[in-house]
Amino acid sequence: MSNCKIVYGKNIYKINNRTAEILKKIYTQRKKILRRRFAFLDGEKLTYKITYLGLIDAGKAILQTYPGSYNSKKVCVIKASAYSAKWLHFFYYVHDKTFSYFSLNKYYPYFMVMKRHEGSHNDFTEERLNVKYDKLIKSIKYKMARKTLESKKYIKELKIKYNKPALYKNRINAEWKPYIAYKYTQDALSALYYLRMLNLKNNKSYYIPVYENRKRYLALVKTDGYYNIDTPAGKFNTIKIKAYLNFNGVFTHKGSLKIYLSTGINHTPVYLDTKIPIGYMTAILIKKK
Repeated sequence: MSNCKIVYGKNIYKINNRTAEILKKIYTQRKKILRRRFAFLDGEKLTYKITYLGLIDAGKAILQTYPGSYNSKKVCVIKASAYSAKWLHFFYYVHDKTFSYFSLNKYYPYFMVMKRHEGSHNDFTEERLNVKYDKLIKSIKYKMARKTLESKKYIKELKIKYNKPALYKNRINAEWKPYIAYKYTQDALSALYYLRMLNLKNNKSYYIPVYENRKRYLALVKTDGYYNIDTPAGKFNTIKIKAYLNFNGVFTHKGSLKIYLSTGINHTPVYLDTKIPIGYMTAILIKKK
């Protein structure tokens, strides 16, 4: 875990030698991914049962992909939904939805929108990622962001080859605000699908560039053995992943997350285990289409 501190960023745009070294490895790894095709991008629906402490029914989650379009481009829409069990509604109602518009040939997201309703708390987030600066500054839609991006601070930072502008807003009618992400970054949802694309080997470490809530990170994942898991959706040979997150994911909060992915090219998420402030939550695959 100590090595994570080198690359887990606060919102600092300077690229140190260690970060540059890791990013080079990521981009080399990415070139290998681009030569492959993944069936789950053509359509998939995975349903999970969520439990608290491994015993208490807490609700369900759905991960699905389907064809869509974004700015006249064909994309894969990744959708994540989470719902609390009916008996929990009186105590803590949860209804979350996240959409990521994912490039079918570049394997990174263009756009992400997240709507969270958890208890009395409501969140709304939109992000535009992997934006080409020259197109962005000509767009009237991003007028306020453009003025900031034209400032000396951002011009200087955007000349660094590892940096890309990212746009963020937390209300539907709010103005877009600019920040800086890594090149070829993933969002909090598409990061899971990018992980599925990696050619995972046991006892190896991998990094994924992620932009979430106005900050960028290099998320560290480690493989930790092979396991056979029996689920309502069938029996699976899996590889265990330990993900060390310094940001809030779609179904988890900051901290460590264990994911069991099926072996084979599509790496279906079969079982997830994450700690929460009190106890832990698990998600097990109950249906696959």
